[in-house]
Amino acid sequence: MRDLARVLLVLLLVAGLSLGATAAPKAQKITLTLREFAFSPNKLTLQAGVPVELTLTNKGTVEHEFLLYAVPKGKVDDMDAFALSTTYFKDTGEIVAEFPGVGMAAAPVLFETEVLKGKSVVLKFTPTKKGTFEYGCHIEGHYEGGMKGTLTVK
Repeated sequence: MRDLARVLLVLLLVAGLSLGATAAPKAQKITLTLREFAFSPNKLTLQAGVPVELTLTNKGTVEHEFLLYAVPKGKVDDMDAFALSTTYFKDTGEIVAEFPGVGMAAAPVLFETEVLKGKSVVLKFTPTKKGTFEYGCHIEGHYEGGMKGTLTVK
């Protein structure tokens, strides 16, 4: 009887521990389509602290880029330099870029992701900085043609 009581106590403790544990949040899965000269959608909202799988799919006829950075306040003379100095991915943890059929890369900072025509890239990261940010394609003429959008992290 005493052994049965111990077994029940252990089972209750284990059950109590597992009831209190929470599962890791599911990844926010988003597809961003790149075309001449637009992103679709051009507005995204993410939840801070929840992992993201952002699939960049190029359905255009030329190569495009994805950069994520602070929203410019006024005219910027060199958008690449601005994006590099204000990239969202600075000090946020590891970013993984998967290139289906090719391989993957991981880095502590991501400045720009190139997406060849007809190809996709999956970026995996956990957003930590809250606020509103801009994403754009800085290939000559693309950003100026309207290829940009906003990302809000709540």
